[in-house]
Amino acid sequence: MKRREAIVAAITSVAATVSVAGAADAETSKEANPELDQIRALLKAHDEAFTNQDMNGVLACFTEKAAVMGSGPGEIWSGPDEIKVAYQHFFEGFDKGEQKFEYEFRIGGLTSEMGWMMTSGNVEGKKGGKEFAYPLNLSLTVAKTEGKWLVAAMHFSTLTGPASQ
Repeated sequence: MKRREAIVAAITSVAATVSVAGAADAETSKEANPELDQIRALLKAHDEAFTNQDMNGVLACFTEKAAVMGSGPGEIWSGPDEIKVAYQHFFEGFDKGEQKFEYEFRIGGLTSEMGWMMTSGNVEGKKGGKEFAYPLNLSLTVAKTEGKWLVAAMHFSTLTGPASQ
C-alpha cells in the first residue's frame, strides 16, 4: 500500500467531510451574479454524486489536474487517479445517501475564467446506521474549462477527535 493510500485509509471517517460542496452559495456582493448559479450547480452535482457514492459523477466535477487537500499531514491528492483512490476511501466513511449539510457562512468571488468559494457549517450523516455530526470548513477554486466550470482545487478541514463509544 502506498503512503498516500495508507493515510487515506486512516482518515476515512474524517474524509467524508469533503462532500460539503453541494450547498455552498458564494456571494461576491449584494448584486446577483448569474455566473454563480453555474458554480452552485457544479457544487450541487458534486454533493449529489458524492452522497450517492457515484465515482464517475464526482470525477466529472474536477479538472484534469485538480487537487484535494485535507486537514492532516500528507492529505493531498492530485490528478484523477489519486482523487479516485481518496474518494473510494471517503465513501467508506458514510452510508450511501446518508449525508446532510448545513452552512452558516459562505463567501466567494468570480472572474470570467476563475473563481473561489469558502463555506463553514456542519455535516450530519450515518455510518452503519449510527449517526454522526461535526463542523466543517471548505474552500475551493473553480476554473472554466472549455466553457464549463470545474473544481480545480478543494481544501477541507474539520475539528474531529477520536470516535466516541
